[in-house]
Amino acid sequence: MNFTTLTLRDAIAQELLTSLATDLDMLEDGADSLIIRIYEGNTIINEYVDLHDLFYEQKIAGIIVNGNLTVNAPIIDFEIDTYSSFLIVHGSLTCKTLAAGCAEIIIDGDVTVADAMVAFYNHGTIEIQGDLNARLLIIDDHGASIKGRINAATYCRGWHIKGANYTNWRHILLPEVADELLDEKDYLFAGDVRLLNMLKDEKPVFRDKLGDISAANNPEAKIVSWETVKPMIQHLECKYEAYPFAIAEKREPGLPDDRFLLYNGTTVLDELDLDTEDYMSIIVVGDLHVKGSIINENTDGACSLIVLGNLKAKNVCVGGQIIYINGYIAVEEMLMGIYNHGELYSTSYVWCPVVIADDYSFYFPDYANVKVLELYDQDDNDLIKEKLIGELFDEEEGFLLYSTIREGVPLLKQQEQLTSITKEALEAIINAPLLGPDNYKVAFDEDDWYITLDRGGEIDADGNASPSSVIAINLDKGKYYFWYLSEDGTIATMIKEGEDWIMAPPEAATDILEHFSLINRLINRKVRWNNKYVQNINQEELWKLVWMFRNGQEETVFQASAITICRRVLYAAAYPFAYIFARYKEDSEHRGLAGYPSWAPAAALLDGLIQWELAQEITRNKPLAEKSEELDIITNYNWGVAYQIPEQYNTKPIDKDFMIELNADLAAREGAILRLDAGIGSFVIAGMHVNDLDILNDLMHPLGIYPKYFTVVDKEEEDALKEIADALLTAASDEDPLKLQPYREYQATIWNYAYNELGDVVFWQNWMETLQSRLTNQAGSSYIFRGESHVAPIHPEFDHWINWCEKYKTIAEGSHIILPEEEA
Repeated sequence: MNFTTLTLRDAIAQELLTSLATDLDMLEDGADSLIIRIYEGNTIINEYVDLHDLFYEQKIAGIIVNGNLTVNAPIIDFEIDTYSSFLIVHGSLTCKTLAAGCAEIIIDGDVTVADAMVAFYNHGTIEIQGDLNARLLIIDDHGASIKGRINAATYCRGWHIKGANYTNWRHILLPEVADELLDEKDYLFAGDVRLLNMLKDEKPVFRDKLGDISAANNPEAKIVSWETVKPMIQHLECKYEAYPFAIAEKREPGLPDDRFLLYNGTTVLDELDLDTEDYMSIIVVGDLHVKGSIINENTDGACSLIVLGNLKAKNVCVGGQIIYINGYIAVEEMLMGIYNHGELYSTSYVWCPVVIADDYSFYFPDYANVKVLELYDQDDNDLIKEKLIGELFDEEEGFLLYSTIREGVPLLKQQEQLTSITKEALEAIINAPLLGPDNYKVAFDEDDWYITLDRGGEIDADGNASPSSVIAINLDKGKYYFWYLSEDGTIATMIKEGEDWIMAPPEAATDILEHFSLINRLINRKVRWNNKYVQNINQEELWKLVWMFRNGQEETVFQASAITICRRVLYAAAYPFAYIFARYKEDSEHRGLAGYPSWAPAAALLDGLIQWELAQEITRNKPLAEKSEELDIITNYNWGVAYQIPEQYNTKPIDKDFMIELNADLAAREGAILRLDAGIGSFVIAGMHVNDLDILNDLMHPLGIYPKYFTVVDKEEEDALKEIADALLTAASDEDPLKLQPYREYQATIWNYAYNELGDVVFWQNWMETLQSRLTNQAGSSYIFRGESHVAPIHPEFDHWINWCEKYKTIAEGSHIILPEEEA
């Protein structure tokens, strides 16, 4: 047990402690009195090591072993909050028990513990570069990091161990120990001094055969009644009922099918098929491990599953019942819920690579942090297809193929793994469309990674050009990578150690290649996202549209602004990712374009018009009087006048009534002030000659912008038009489509009311919806299978009116229609 010593100050000066994360400045007052023990070569210690006692009683700041360390006794740290001696082993560690709270323990090799490794509270760190071999690993809110394999039974109440074997103390403690240590709620803090003293004294604490979870130990399955089950589950909270089956219970004295299959204890099954009518539910009082899949195809009414513990399975594909897991869920490949006749609950963490909802409801706690992919959401569906094998879905129908799951084949796609990091691979990333044609950098996040692409070539303060590079950071995992093109044409890699970026050591090559491959896949995902939202814009029509806002400006002056606006729109259409996340990032955040990228060209046009003061945006969250400057810009530009804002708008926001009054005043000038409705709540206003409105509509509608011309309504005219509209509904219910033809002469007038939100807005909205419904019902299969050769073609009159209604529906869905209650 020979060792040498250094003062803490000397050890710091000799850079022996650079691997520590501890802020050693807090020990500055004792830097000359605190001692570091240094053991050279393989070391054996035959006595108990108390890391907290070493620091406070013997003034030993830490221990460094330059070799393997064997301690034929426990290593314990009783302290959770302040400071204990650190332990650095430049080799492997073997001991009887390892339990630590606030101590920092770094092991460069493997750790072998005869009994248990216990890590408790979040003020300490244990870093093991190799494997952990032990009977039991307990982590209780502690930042333990094990880079190699965990060859041990595991206990954890939180997220620190994914799918731990145990989350219940009574399942790992000897019964007499559990009775002594656990409180009335069966709670125990892993750093409890009573438990630590038992470990220090090497007393029996834990059960035998921990981790031996197999079907051989399954409890006997029993058929029981509701009276037996109810006390077990009535504490479980549900969304639409007090507890599972409570609604059914209230309809009749007992449940309709009073048969439950009960497993009273942890249960292991090969498969679980819930397509059975033998039981209303399966109840597991304990954990449930399913080696294969939990599945059912009858999504209208299948057997339920209640697990009063944790659930592990390879796959879960369910629907048509209640699934309630009163613990964590750990699924290896896919968790999918189908149809709205079922729901799934978990009360703890959820670990699964792919969670999919097909018109289904999952109820997870917020801290579970689950990304649920919606099957029919376009972006989510692309992600599903990226992660899951193609054989799982029928390409035409899109339905899940249950047979593929039942075959037991791996559902997760094998992801492409690069064999090397080359100049060509980095250049392919940089030359992808994410940077657009004119940006040096773009930054984004994906799957908890923060990624920055740098084209290179930007000149810094010293006159040096930056290299092409990719930076990837995952704060949760503590991963930092910086790949860049070096002067010799190779790819250099830097990683972060503490606060410093350093060149990656050779032994990190495998990890670096794996993560570069991962980041490359995430970047390619964004490239696919970009390509999906690329749009073709008719440049000639766009040019005509922008020139409609010229209003007498000198041609060469207006041409500069027109070119800039058109280029902005075309940029948004060709490079949506670069537009949103790099070139026009601030405007895009204001518009929320990350969530609605298909709207980027329309937003680009509006913001371009606003930038050049050809349109203005007036919020409805402030009184109009506070936005009078924006209004004056439009009225001055178009008609050379400033409009006096009525007194009531000193407290009221802009509304349709104001626009109606303003348009009444502008009628003598044949002017129209328009709301450029693109589905946002604010008013984007612009001026136009009334004779140009039809042309403006034709040019703007393809971009998803709908100019609205609010004008005063003649009540008698509208009442007469309503009578005609009612007669048109009657004609639409008739089997003879030719009875619709006489009403074509009223189409333009009715369209003006519905489209421009005039008069009785709610009536015209509902009328359009009713008309479309009646027309499609009368058209029948000719409408449903429109364009297909096996049915008769739709009658031209039906086709004409249905197209008209569908056009309105598209516009209404893309508009922010102002209803009367919004004006109140």
